[in-house]
Amino acid sequence: FNYTVTVTHDAGADSAWKVSGAITVTNPNDWEDITVDVTDSINNGGSCVVSGATSVLVPKSGSVSRDYVCTYASAPSPAAFSNTGTATWNAVTASTVASSAARIVTGAFGDPTKLVDDSVTVTDPLGGDLLGTVHSADSSPAVFTYSNTVTGTPGTCKTVDNTATFKTNTTLTTGSAKQSVKLCVGADLSVAKTATPGFTRTYSWNISKAVDKTVVKQVGGSATFNYTVVANETGFTDSGWQVTGSITVTNPNDWEDITASVADGGSCTLSGGPTITVKHATPVVLTYVCTFGSNPGSGVNTATATWNAGTYFTPDGTASGTAGYTFGAPTKLVNSPIHVTDTFKGALGSVTATDDLAHLATGTFTYARVIAIPQFGCTPYPNTAKIVETQQTADASVKVCGPIRTGALTIGFWQNKNGQAIINGCASTAGVCNSGTWLRQFASFQDLSVTATCAQVAAYFTGVFNVANAGGTTMNPMLKAQMLATALNVYFSNPALGGNKIGALAPIGGVTIDLTNIGGSENVSGAFGGATSMTVMQMLTYAAGQSNLGGSTWYGNNKTTQGLAKDAFDGINNQIVFGP
Repeated sequence: FNYTVTVTHDAGADSAWKVSGAITVTNPNDWEDITVDVTDSINNGGSCVVSGATSVLVPKSGSVSRDYVCTYASAPSPAAFSNTGTATWNAVTASTVASSAARIVTGAFGDPTKLVDDSVTVTDPLGGDLLGTVHSADSSPAVFTYSNTVTGTPGTCKTVDNTATFKTNTTLTTGSAKQSVKLCVGADLSVAKTATPGFTRTYSWNISKAVDKTVVKQVGGSATFNYTVVANETGFTDSGWQVTGSITVTNPNDWEDITASVADGGSCTLSGGPTITVKHATPVVLTYVCTFGSNPGSGVNTATATWNAGTYFTPDGTASGTAGYTFGAPTKLVNSPIHVTDTFKGALGSVTATDDLAHLATGTFTYARVIAIPQFGCTPYPNTAKIVETQQTADASVKVCGPIRTGALTIGFWQNKNGQAIINGCASTAGVCNSGTWLRQFASFQDLSVTATCAQVAAYFTGVFNVANAGGTTMNPMLKAQMLATALNVYFSNPALGGNKIGALAPIGGVTIDLTNIGGSENVSGAFGGATSMTVMQMLTYAAGQSNLGGSTWYGNNKTTQGLAKDAFDGINNQIVFGP
């Protein structure tokens, strides 16, 4: 810093004008002392005073001196003067001719006779202490110059106070002038950062569901179904590689805010930037996300802040911070663990994925479900297992079936008065009962008279019913009774034949029967050529084809096969047969 100390003085101020001296009174008489009064006067405005001026004894042949001073309130005008000193006495007493004596002196005011504070010494601690001396005769102003080097501290301001002082030579009066300087030194911003790598691992799964049986056909009771749900991990896919972290920009300067631009390397998104203003003691923290299309392995992430070094008086205009990263295990797992639910059982459990591709995770869940059998018909029970996280599902539907509700009636019904009344009330053609004509299409019933009246048809059934039994070497009598009752059920359930006299839901002849499950367990397909299902009418036709005329010989009199056929028609008549 280059300092200039300027010392000025005025032309001086005049004061204390006076004329002074001594008045000497001499007594020439050797025989007497004389007492006198001494006065003084001046002619240019001064006021004179004589010290010890009255009753001054002047000894004989001696002299007495008295000092005087004439003073002025302002500069004398004119400068020239005439000063008169006078002694007066008593002439009578002193026996002198005159009573006074005077003496006049002349003079003029010129240069001052005393100079007060006509020089000063000038000191300055930073200028080497003594700068010099300034005299009143010197030119004004007097100028002293010097330089002083201040070493600053980066990041802060340093203030240096300096005082120049003068002191007068006479009265030692002092004066001073103060000047302060401030040196602010800019320090670079600092940049620090963190880097946290992460990626997402998404696990793939499939789900399957099985049940030990899908259909149960039985009469009454309930059925137990055993379900198995399996959730299998099929692998995993990695994605979303990214490095996240924070960038902290700190300003060490306590005297200035710095505006900077922040950039982060790579394919990065910066939050809060890029232009920031950083205050002292208040770091700015920015967040960033750098994304990658594939696993980059490892690397170094660099953040850089730039600013105008000239504007902020810093050594540099840039600062950087780095952070290394290495991708390792996934930081986010998707679909692990998974949770498996079931529409019937609810929560089945969970399965946690593994990263071992040779031993992928599997979860197996089993449970049993008991379902009541409906009285008639089938009821489906769909059931879905689901992986909650992936929404994948697997279905396993079962069906429980009660017998077909055909409306068929038993051999006992057709033998009682109600059944007999239906047969007797049947229509006739030329006196021949229509039901008899229809029954005779089956070889088994061709022992019925071709001219039978409805009463005779009713009696025919009663006769068959009365001898129905399964004893002996043949099942023919019971088979014929059950088949005849089935034929009547077919005829009197069809509006196109004998009318729906029994209130069947539909013509029974068209109902298809599951031949593998009669009564809930018996497989009678062996009596029907191995067929697994037939309509009731087809069953009648097939069985009649295994009989001679009148049904005395049936299925080669194989009682076992006859029994299967008998059970089939018995099942129809008792409504314990099932749909296919």
